[in-house]
Amino acid sequence: MMDANLEDPKGKNIEEEEHVPVSSYRLIEPPPGELDEKSGGGGVFKSAEVKEEAKVQQPASEAPAPRPPSQDSLTARMQRFVENPTKFYATIGVGLGVLLGVILAIFLLTGSPGEWYDLGPVTASATGLKGHLYISWEKTLHYRMTFEASDAELQAGFAYVVANPPRPLFIEIQLQDTEGSVLCYRQIVLKYDTQSAAATADNLPNKPPVAVDPAQLKAEEQEREQGRDVFENQITPDGQVAILNAQGEIPCSKKAYEKTRQWNFSANFPTIAEQDELLERGKKMLTNAAEKSATHKSVARRAAVKLLPFSIEGDDAIVEFDINRGVIVTSGRKTFFLDKTSMGRADPVWQEYPVNIHFRCDQSTNCTLMHSGAGALHVKLKR
Repeated sequence: MMDANLEDPKGKNIEEEEHVPVSSYRLIEPPPGELDEKSGGGGVFKSAEVKEEAKVQQPASEAPAPRPPSQDSLTARMQRFVENPTKFYATIGVGLGVLLGVILAIFLLTGSPGEWYDLGPVTASATGLKGHLYISWEKTLHYRMTFEASDAELQAGFAYVVANPPRPLFIEIQLQDTEGSVLCYRQIVLKYDTQSAAATADNLPNKPPVAVDPAQLKAEEQEREQGRDVFENQITPDGQVAILNAQGEIPCSKKAYEKTRQWNFSANFPTIAEQDELLERGKKMLTNAAEKSATHKSVARRAAVKLLPFSIEGDDAIVEFDINRGVIVTSGRKTFFLDKTSMGRADPVWQEYPVNIHFRCDQSTNCTLMHSGAGALHVKLKR
């Protein structure tokens, strides 16, 4: 071993000449086992190298991964949402609307067979007609519908035109998709009275009468109704037409049925103005007919009093005729007194008993006896 107090080549003692400061820090090494666990057997320096390598592989600018909100944060947000009534109820309303729309679409497209779907009412302002249509699918597309006046003030004109159509009338219904494109259609006709038409002959206002042939009208009407549905009239207790009803099938595919979202109709029905004029003309015709009927009855009554004043009439047989006294007795125990003007004209045939006669007497007992081979005698009936 070497001596601690060595001298340099110049002969000076190194420890005495240079005083090196002594550090107060100590290097404390971890136990061998702990060092191996942390460094993987590489010691402190290897662990430091791993840490530096990890820092290089993860860029400093990369955002930290988001963490899910805590339960307290969600509760606070819900509380603030509920505390705003307008926003809360608006959101609930929108949600319910969407839910109902989805439910309606599901029922409309996948409902059970035979279930009726209401397509709602449709009104035509020109004619004043209001229709309501229901459809259903069961192997084919079925429909049922009603038509009526859209307003109570139009009811009288509607009822008159339906009961007295000025021409063959029809209403055509059309099934449409969301864009209004026609998918299917069906024409339904109204009943047409050909006998009434022969009298009115398409008498729309401001149109001249048209000569018609009743037989031709009847044949044309039968052809028009063939293969078509016909409206049935629903009558009120006072005899007026209140509603038109119809039901049947529409030639339509299942795909077109599923696309149906709305409907519309067209018709050759008279306008509201034409209905009013037809109604007024009908009232005048009824008034004139009533006046003519009353006049005819009055004339007939006066003519009956003048031509047929008898209150007693019948058949009998003369069994005794005293021409000198002017007395005639019948088998029916009637006694007539011969008029003085008829005594000289009494034919002997009147005395060939029994003489079959026909008599007529008025309320004043003035009578006429008639014999087929002897003419007539004017007599007075004994009361």
